[in-house]
Amino acid sequence: MLNTRPFAYYQTEIARQLAQARISEPGSQTRRLPASPDERLAPCIWFDSLFLHGNLKTDSGKSLEILQPGVWNECEGPDFNNARLRISGKEISGDIEIHLDAAGWRQHRHHLNPTYNKVILHAYLWPEQVPRDTRNSDGLHIEGFAMGKYLFPDLDSIRQTIHAEDYPYHTPSAIGRCQPLMTTLDEDFVGGMLNAAGHERLEEKTRRFLSQQSGESLLQVFYQSLMTAMGHGACKSLFFLLSKRTPFLEMLDYLIDAGSGTRPAEFFQSILLHVAQLAPTENAESGDAESAAYLERLRILWHPVAPLFADRIIPPTRQWFTHVRPVNFAQRRLAGIAYLLERFFLNEAPTVHFQQVLETFPTTATDKEAKRWIQRNLIQPFVVEELDDFWTWRYTFASRRAARGMKLVGDSRAASIALNALLPLLLLHARSERNTALEKQVHHIFQIFPALDSNVITRQMQTRLFGEDMRGKTLLSTEARQQGLFHIFRSCCALNERDCTDCAYRSLTA
Repeated sequence: MLNTRPFAYYQTEIARQLAQARISEPGSQTRRLPASPDERLAPCIWFDSLFLHGNLKTDSGKSLEILQPGVWNECEGPDFNNARLRISGKEISGDIEIHLDAAGWRQHRHHLNPTYNKVILHAYLWPEQVPRDTRNSDGLHIEGFAMGKYLFPDLDSIRQTIHAEDYPYHTPSAIGRCQPLMTTLDEDFVGGMLNAAGHERLEEKTRRFLSQQSGESLLQVFYQSLMTAMGHGACKSLFFLLSKRTPFLEMLDYLIDAGSGTRPAEFFQSILLHVAQLAPTENAESGDAESAAYLERLRILWHPVAPLFADRIIPPTRQWFTHVRPVNFAQRRLAGIAYLLERFFLNEAPTVHFQQVLETFPTTATDKEAKRWIQRNLIQPFVVEELDDFWTWRYTFASRRAARGMKLVGDSRAASIALNALLPLLLLHARSERNTALEKQVHHIFQIFPALDSNVITRQMQTRLFGEDMRGKTLLSTEARQQGLFHIFRSCCALNERDCTDCAYRSLTA
């Protein structure tokens, strides 16, 4: 049965019980809460080097090359350690400090703290209106770098696709101040809280898609969400940008002009790979005969439409391959997307198709039967295994043919697409159609959706809330509840994985 209590109810009740229990604060020093959603985003931008490289300059006009952004530091001190830069042709190593704006260096009193004396670059999104010289406690000058001037893609695309909780959190979370209460509260109450938090997370995703729908069709928003879900790390924003530069209905018009003998998936591959500049140039070597033949087919499909995309080509960037294993290279992901477009976007709208699918859900099914139904009807349709496709057997255009075929979209990625793209879009579709029955069905499916693989945040939050208590494993049996951990981490813990000094209940229990 769908939980009808909002997450705010559970927050208020937990705050009341924490106050009654007089649970001690883990330390007396209060840390500053994030002032803006971009506060945690700024280090993510640096970590993935989301810049147009080749002409980066420090604020003093010196050339800048980022050879190694450094290791993310989750202990006290600069944001990144052991970075390697080349400034005015000279290679240097040291730490990097990141802020929203240049004033953060002095506001945080880093100029008085010897811990920051190894900083070789102070990076920030926004410069000061009246620039001031940045120095360490020894009085030595530190170069500044205004990242906002060089962002690629644009900040809005990065905000739409990059989520701070997906980035490194190296320090394991300790047991939290909530833990003694969580292990004594009624399991139905705690389960209801996790469900409510999970549904808040679903609503956040739905609102994000609603904001994208301004001036766009729901079909285009679905395409954009599909592209973003197929991205990995820094690639997410590039996949989103690519979807904006290759609108689906426009590609469909060109496909119709190409004639009935054209394979849609290969046509879409041609456009996506060329606009992304992931296809070799015509004078480049293309590997073996099979690779040469495939590339020639792509070029034949691309030439008639190339002038129509001439002003939308994405500049060459290594971001496509940042922190990505070969099996997840962007070329293979885009090939998989091309088949999903062929599978779901050519006839009726995918939201209409999956609305009809949801109408077949067996309402009297057991929990195990319901999860099997979800696997068969909502996850498996997004798995792409095409044995006759070039990318099933290749990592790159120049790589050797693999001994065994590889799925273009695997089971875990398909489950992520179903959860993070399909369900929020179906919810948006239901509300636009004022279909309350469909809306309830989407919420129900979300509540029983099988748990995806855990990650560092879900593991840390399980420890923070439940410690070694087995109820943590018992209660976190669905993805809705794991999604609830993300919402609690963001809204109650203020993205602080180390301790409880940023606890949102601090003000409620004071």
